[in-house]
Amino acid sequence: MAVKALFYSFFKTRVGINIMHEVSKQTVETTQKHAQKSIEHSKEIEELGQSLQTDDRIDAEQKERILAYAETMHEHAQKFQDLAHKLIEEPSTDVYSEAVNEHTKVNQAHIEAIKEFQNIQPPA
Repeated sequence: MAVKALFYSFFKTRVGINIMHEVSKQTVETTQKHAQKSIEHSKEIEELGQSLQTDDRIDAEQKERILAYAETMHEHAQKFQDLAHKLIEEPSTDVYSEAVNEHTKVNQAHIEAIKEFQNIQPPA
């Protein structure tokens, strides 16, 4: 619980959460920009995964895993964007926290996609 309090304290002072338990307008705008970038990036990773589908030198299971991570990224990026838009009408710390959680899930899926991509063996 102490970690959560420390995390909240950090974001309260750094991100712009005010005493009324609402996020600042600047934080809402920044969250929306990050959400849009997450959508764009997830599409790029999905396009990369699609382009690998025609490469016969890459294991089919690796191709599928990369595509699956790209799809997971996109799903969470969409949820992140929906929550970022919800912040306009409801700039609560609860909605913001949900948005941060979705952003974290986008990043986790991206990391897994990168790991899988790095495991592709170059042709002999």
